Amino acid sequence: MSDDDRSRRGFLKGAGIVAGGLLGESVLADAATQAQSGSGASSMSKGARFRAALAQGQPLLLPVVESIILTRLCEIEGFQGGFMGGSGMAARNALPNTSIQTVQEVIDYEVHVMSNTDLPIVADGENGGGSPVTTYRTVQKLERGGAAVIMLEDSTGPESEYGGKGVAMATKAVMVGRIKAAVDARRDQSTLIMARCDRPAKGYGEAETLDLLTALSEAGADAFFINGYTLDQQQRAKTALKKPLMIGSSGPATEWHAKGVDMAFYHIDDIGIGAMYIALKELKAKGGPFDEAAKMRLPRDVAAKVIDQADWLARAKRYGVIT
Repeated sequence: MSDDDRSRRGFLKGAGIVAGGLLGESVLADAATQAQSGSGASSMSKGARFRAALAQGQPLLLPVVESIILTRLCEIEGFQGGFMGGSGMAARNALPNTSIQTVQEVIDYEVHVMSNTDLPIVADGENGGGSPVTTYRTVQKLERGGAAVIMLEDSTGPESEYGGKGVAMATKAVMVGRIKAAVDARRDQSTLIMARCDRPAKGYGEAETLDLLTALSEAGADAFFINGYTLDQQQRAKTALKKPLMIGSSGPATEWHAKGVDMAFYHIDDIGIGAMYIALKELKAKGGPFDEAAKMRLPRDVAAKVIDQADWLARAKRYGVIT
């Protein structure tokens, strides 16, 4: 058994299922049974492992991942989940993150990464494609592609993304329809459906926002990302909804977790391009080696582990490619 398998079994056995009422008693009970019976991580769905990680009651740190290599580095370092958003697809195409990219582009991008990693991923489903009917298909595709959590937002698309305070968002009826469609579309009940609400960031009031969130919770949303709330407002929302909350954060986990927030994503994905920019400036200035920037290169032994160098070498020998 690998160290990774042992560590995963360890955290699943220690999960304790203390949040059974919060996350779904039957799903977590199944996860506990599999863990106690000695089943490895591969026998549990990514959604079940994500729920088990949440059930530990500890802050869940979710690095924003934009490549297969980055997801595998997260696995090596022992992270229990990651986050993929439309921002990654936008960055890949040098576009602003304003839903200019199509939902299908985002799905294809996320599935490409998720299908090549064992890391449970919170996958951004954008606005599901607009209609609850297209949302149904979006959720199907993301779940089949390996998502542990599927997030759906209350935007209408570029119109609301570009708009300022008070811009029109998806109506309450449409958002309820999107969540109901998502719940119906999933086949693995451990896959979490997360509702993202951007209303606070667009100037909508707390009471109106909570009214929507309550309706989405009743429609079957398992978790929430409320964009634009202060930590005190997050705490009030947690008291009202009694379901897991996620924020985007660069602050200490102790601060947001003390306010009832369960998980946070951290944008480490844009650091790499910054390092390459420094290397380009150094290369241009020196007309040669970029020694300082080169210090940030991935260590050779870690790089070999990320690409499964030893395993592929063994296969090459087995199949007679090399002797």
